[in-house]
Amino acid sequence: MPATCLPLVGITYSDTAFRDQEMRLRTYVTRKYFQAVQRAGADVILLPPSMEPATWQRYLDLIDGLLLPGGEDIDPRYMGEEPSPKLGLVNPFRDVFELEMARLAFTARKPTLGICRGVQVMAVALGGKLHQHVPALPEAIQHSQQGPRWSTSHRVRVEPRSRLAAWLGTTELFTNSFHHQAVRQPPAGLKVVAVAGDGLPEALEAVDDRIFVGVQWHPEETSLSDEPSRRLFLEFVAALGSPRQL
Repeated sequence: MPATCLPLVGITYSDTAFRDQEMRLRTYVTRKYFQAVQRAGADVILLPPSMEPATWQRYLDLIDGLLLPGGEDIDPRYMGEEPSPKLGLVNPFRDVFELEMARLAFTARKPTLGICRGVQVMAVALGGKLHQHVPALPEAIQHSQQGPRWSTSHRVRVEPRSRLAAWLGTTELFTNSFHHQAVRQPPAGLKVVAVAGDGLPEALEAVDDRIFVGVQWHPEETSLSDEPSRRLFLEFVAALGSPRQL
């Protein structure tokens, strides 16, 4: 009898400017991302940043789905803009890698889930624009909460007819929030399907039937206690298809 294997989700990750006493750079991704995916029924592989197009394609061919996690700011040069004085830490290698992976995944119709920075990467990769510093907007609510990461801070309203609403099982939820950049102008291939109380986009998805969904909050932090967060990962993994035979 042929063996079967679970769907495989590739998760990109970052390095950090902080060094230990031995002066070694560290690479990382928060374990809650891959734990949430594993609990939803998929295997996970971490994808180190690469500048090689052949490697990007090899990664894409290997995986069944792509997860773009949170992290640093996106350099505004990729939007054709100058940096705001409030721009945070940027990571040039990660920007190039993730923007290209997002473009390739969209073109190849590879199921993709973006979280926080991830939804911003998805937008910029396809030609969208970001607010570089949300607190400077006159009507902005608090989008960088001071409470624990597993707590929630503001309400999000979801478009009832969207794929995201079907995945979450609701059109309104409270989310956690840890960002100062946000989508300002979605690209032609994506549409806004959720907003915060101040009108800022909180989620995007493809305008067609591709599985290309991004949220601005951090459901991996709440997936053990919050049903919409748990459903988001379950539905994403379900969209990857049945286990493959070896």
